Amino acid sequence: MIGITTAVLHSALYATSQQPPVCLSKQCPPAINSNQVPALIIAAPNNFNPDPSPAPKPKIERIPLPKPIVTPKPTPQLPKPIAPPKPALQQPIPTVVPSAPPAPIIAPRLTKEADKIAALKAWKYFERNWNEQTGLVNSVDNLPWTTMWDQGSALLGIHAARQLGLITADRFNQRMNTMLQTLAKLPLPATKLPNKAYSTDTAQMRQLNNTPDPQGKSGWSALDMARLLLGLHVIRANYPEHRDRINNIVARWDLAKLVKDGWLQGAIPQAGGFQLVQEGRLGYEQYAAHSLKLWNITANKALQGPPVKSVKVDGVALQVDERNFSNSGATNYLTNDPYLLWGLEMGWSDKVKPQVENLLKLQAQRYKRTGILTAVNEDSLDRPPYFLYYSVYANGQPWQVVNTQGQAYPHLRFLSTKAAFAWSALLPNDPYAQKLRNFVQNLAAQNRGYFSGKYENSKLGVNASVDVNTNAIVLESLLYQARRQPLTQ
Repeated sequence: MIGITTAVLHSALYATSQQPPVCLSKQCPPAINSNQVPALIIAAPNNFNPDPSPAPKPKIERIPLPKPIVTPKPTPQLPKPIAPPKPALQQPIPTVVPSAPPAPIIAPRLTKEADKIAALKAWKYFERNWNEQTGLVNSVDNLPWTTMWDQGSALLGIHAARQLGLITADRFNQRMNTMLQTLAKLPLPATKLPNKAYSTDTAQMRQLNNTPDPQGKSGWSALDMARLLLGLHVIRANYPEHRDRINNIVARWDLAKLVKDGWLQGAIPQAGGFQLVQEGRLGYEQYAAHSLKLWNITANKALQGPPVKSVKVDGVALQVDERNFSNSGATNYLTNDPYLLWGLEMGWSDKVKPQVENLLKLQAQRYKRTGILTAVNEDSLDRPPYFLYYSVYANGQPWQVVNTQGQAYPHLRFLSTKAAFAWSALLPNDPYAQKLRNFVQNLAAQNRGYFSGKYENSKLGVNASVDVNTNAIVLESLLYQARRQPLTQ
């Protein structure tokens, strides 16, 4: 394995209760007024750290950027004092001739009152954050900005809501038609792959600080694209009337760039073009590679040859990625998220089941030893540094909660709402998984959706960030629980 670097970074957006989103980066000033834009928004597993080691550097391929073009002056995003001008993508939706007859929906039954309540709470997020003009869903409550990872989550959340009977067929098709029309005309950089970020109001390319990016200089993420493609696959498989449109949308994209020499490949901005980098660590890497296989894209080394070693945490054996922060510039977070998504959406292979079982065993064992309910994850936070990875193991240490630079925040350990719902759905007979679910049942904001979770330090209380990934995974979990099979089956 060559010394190519990456970081797996997930949605670090947040919004405080009843307030518009504020600055989401530690580089930002302590407070901003309503006319300021966040200095940095980090979302989805799409950002990279430089390689500090003397290992061979990644091969750099320069992709020329297009010549500057004249674009309309962007409408201020935070807040919106006036209605923004309608871009081309906001034209009326044409009449769609179905490519296949609509599939009948027989809603799976949510038999418990708590499940029905949870589904309605999570759906509130989508009702509040779906843009009627573009069909895109905000990554975080009340912020018109998104990534491709988050739109993958949105597709899966809306699909789960339709299957569970939370949304009518007409409303579902309206949302799908609008989103697919937007994706069909989505502005693309010279790379012919979707940019890392877009406005949900205008569907125009944005940077990670939510400023305009008309040339698409932000690069792309293979992990982001993998989750979007998984979401599109679920829609085309379950709603044949949308199949041809989805296939035509994906045909616009140069998906061959997502894999190189058997590894996942992303792109980060560099003067004059992009630097191509290997992307993913054990867990996320395999989840994304299996997602790409649904579109006949094979990253064989990511699937079969990741560099791993065995470690023991509190006496429990686990596999961890040998590529850690010190030797690759990216932390080898061992956390729940990729394994839970893998189980909910594609089903666990026999090969990965021992890792999954030991992950939950270790967290239940910590609860038994300390009395602290434990459900580790990557998650957004409602306070600095606004995003952390809580892992059972990272960079040679157990129970690490760190940012992408490896800085530890042990006082901000948290229990993850989406992890609790997913464990409960995937392992309905496990007492600890059910204890987690019962704990987070009411961790929701009125009319906004579920909070990200709760801090282990009781003095800090609820982690009051509200985002699309948490609420989509709550809905996915409830659908899995009702059907007893993964979303792609």
